[in-house]
Amino acid sequence: MPRTKVRLDKVIATQGHLDQTKVQDIARQPASDISTDPVVHAHQGRYYVSDGHHRVAGAIERGDTHIWVRRVK
Repeated sequence: MPRTKVRLDKVIATQGHLDQTKVQDIARQPASDISTDPVVHAHQGRYYVSDGHHRVAGAIERGDTHIWVRRVK
C-alpha cells in the first residue's frame, strides 16, 4: 500500500466509538513515534479510515493538520 501524507480535514472516520484514554495516550506521543500508519480508502477526495481510528483521533487532538496514511486503492 502506498504511503501518503494527507490533510486531516479530508479524513473521515467510519467507527462510532473510540476509547478516549487510548486517544489521549496517542495524542501525548510525537507523531514521529507512531510506528504504524492508519489505513484509508480514498474516494472522491476523501480518505475513509478502515484501520487506525485512534491514531487519527490522537493526531487531531494533538493539533496536527496532516497525517501519514497507507492508502488502499
